Amino acid sequence: MRHRDAMTAPPGSPGLPGRLVLAPHLGAVATGPRTRRIGSGARGRVLDDLSPAAVAALDRLADGPCATGDLLAGAPPGPHRSALAGLLGVLWRAGLLADPDAADRVRRHRGTTLVEVRGDSATAVAVVAGLTATGIGQVHPRVTGPVGPDDAAAGLPRADLGRARDEALHDLLRTAGVRTGPPGRVPPDLVVLAGAPEPGPDGAVEHLVVTLRDGHGVVGPLVLPGRGPCLRCAGAAAGVPGPGPRTAEPHVVAATGALAVGQVLAALDGPLLGGAPPASWAAELEIDPATAAITARALHRQPDCPCGGTTAACEPPAVGWTIMV
Repeated sequence: MRHRDAMTAPPGSPGLPGRLVLAPHLGAVATGPRTRRIGSGARGRVLDDLSPAAVAALDRLADGPCATGDLLAGAPPGPHRSALAGLLGVLWRAGLLADPDAADRVRRHRGTTLVEVRGDSATAVAVVAGLTATGIGQVHPRVTGPVGPDDAAAGLPRADLGRARDEALHDLLRTAGVRTGPPGRVPPDLVVLAGAPEPGPDGAVEHLVVTLRDGHGVVGPLVLPGRGPCLRCAGAAAGVPGPGPRTAEPHVVAATGALAVGQVLAALDGPLLGGAPPASWAAELEIDPATAAITARALHRQPDCPCGGTTAACEPPAVGWTIMV
């Protein structure tokens, strides 16, 4: 994308937040006196023919968060300021700029959340290990069985070989500063089901399925009770009479755990950030290690299921998400 800042702001463009910052993990570099590149690779964008005010604004954003009003004040009132607002709006809608205050709200919210992980395999271990560095306040691992070589590849120290998985995971979480232990009477914000097929948790608790199938990793469906198909619908749609071996190579287990952690965060952060629901909502995401592809398979409510899916009355969607029913 090449944007010439002499263009006026698109009519009806959404308002900008009070502060702006470059989106996480992006940088801005000068490639010429009036040219800046944000990001690299397929996501990178070159901005050329920039005005002095636009160059100054981008350079300030490269240094950290900045008040939007201060950025706009660097351009003279009138067409130049409108053009700068248009440029910032284009970058905002393209996901190259972010709201630092929203990121702070997400961090605070994560610190108050409780995620429960159930399972009996290295896949569950990979999910718990991945959650340790996400800022989630409390993780309750209900992971059975002894630690084996695959668990070490999934994130547990080799010194834990032979220990009970739940004990080793509790130690891993405590070392990372994550609260652990049973949730008591407080229901989890989300339950990850990373073991043999089982019913979802009681009540209106959101839950995410993570498993292995034919050597592939499968993440989803994410079940939002009353707002999409349930696990019974997913099982009926699969048309499989029983589970096959839940095994895969260690690198597939690690990739599956990483994708699952991303979907957990999308489910927890989504109501604060808005936008589309997580990709695993009402869908399975299957990782094919041979082709490096992720295939999404949509799931639908079965007509005879009373779960309150897409054709039944449902509770309002989480604030910030638009879920068509």
